[in-house]
Amino acid sequence: MKPISEFALELLDELSQLFSDQERWDFVISSLQNMGFNAMNMGCFSPTTGVLKWSRSSMTAEWLEEYSLGNYADEDPLLAQVTNGIESIYVKTEERAVSANSNKSIGLYNGLKASGYMHLFSLVVPCPGDEAKIVVLSSDRPDAEQIMTDQAREMRILATVIATNLGPETNEDEGNVVDLGPILASTRPLSKREQQVLALLSEGLRNDQISDLLGVKEITVRTHIKSARDKLGAPTREAALVRAVQMGLISPEHYRKR
Repeated sequence: MKPISEFALELLDELSQLFSDQERWDFVISSLQNMGFNAMNMGCFSPTTGVLKWSRSSMTAEWLEEYSLGNYADEDPLLAQVTNGIESIYVKTEERAVSANSNKSIGLYNGLKASGYMHLFSLVVPCPGDEAKIVVLSSDRPDAEQIMTDQAREMRILATVIATNLGPETNEDEGNVVDLGPILASTRPLSKREQQVLALLSEGLRNDQISDLLGVKEITVRTHIKSARDKLGAPTREAALVRAVQMGLISPEHYRKR
């Protein structure tokens, strides 16, 4: 196998000759497979708010369905990078499954392992403006741990090349890339009223203002907020708003006006 740094430079040169996101995604996924990487996830988010603007994955439909049904987003350390400020992570799923301290985490790592996603490398890449991209590369190669740890600098170069050359415009009917938005949004759905209350909170309204607007008691508003927080696994209402935007449950435009 050619060195990761050489592969990254060749990838950059080839991407400069492709002009649509779909073409670039297809070429990158194919090139990564030839290098022994079996999947890639990428998302774009705001480092200030943690709001995930878009996300794509080349993982299998079977695993993504299991991820959704298991509500694994709450335990996903790579997804958590959009809010916790950690720049780069290497995950060996077999070891994480043994050391995990919750049934959901154990399920997440065992599921990844069973699906062939044995080793994961992630990097957050700063972009112009209030924007960053996270790239996650997976491999089941026997030497993947050595590559992702001993060649971490080269892996960072590769992830940066990918992050700075791929955008969100993909067509699921024409390629092997899936929009993760609906999958994240399918975990523990909010009721219409809970969603409505969070949307009003995102516009900057106080509990008493929401109460007046909806014609309900203020304690009812607080109950809806608490229920939404519990479903979203959010410790605060601010965290609930961030997660709701990430899942497409409330409008990012409203949230950014706060």
